[in-house]
Amino acid sequence: MGFVDTVKELAEKVGDTVDKGIKTGSDSYKKMTEKSRIKKEISRLNIEINNIFATVGKKLYTDDPANKEFSKVFEAVREKQVEIEELNAQLTALEDKIQCTKCGEMISKDSRFCDKCGAKVEVPAPEPSPEPETVVAEEVKICRNCGAELIEAGKYCDKCGARLDD
Repeated sequence: MGFVDTVKELAEKVGDTVDKGIKTGSDSYKKMTEKSRIKKEISRLNIEINNIFATVGKKLYTDDPANKEFSKVFEAVREKQVEIEELNAQLTALEDKIQCTKCGEMISKDSRFCDKCGAKVEVPAPEPSPEPETVVAEEVKICRNCGAELIEAGKYCDKCGARLDD
């Protein structure tokens, strides 16, 4: 066997190995793709089931809010709804929006008409601010000798030592 034959044989072996690698890689890719598709389908079906349970729970909550068996769960729902309302109010304040009195949509605080229903925006009159308290200033005494403000009423200035006349 000559050099050329040896190289040919080696090339065939390498070619076979590459073909096997490609086939194995292709099979792995197909398997991975199929697993991904199946997992996605399982996830979609679980979401549908959860949506059905949510619908059933909302129906029970709406139709029988005094149901003793679910009273603790329903109370938790009410608490969460109050929290959501409070957070929405905070968000609305931060967004500088108000609620349209006609359609209930959130609109810009500066709007004169609702951009959703066309209703004139009724801007509530601002609440009058409380009158500021009048603060009576204490009488400040000044040293006649050095002009320093006297902190305490003593007989002598604490800055220059001059005698103070009352």
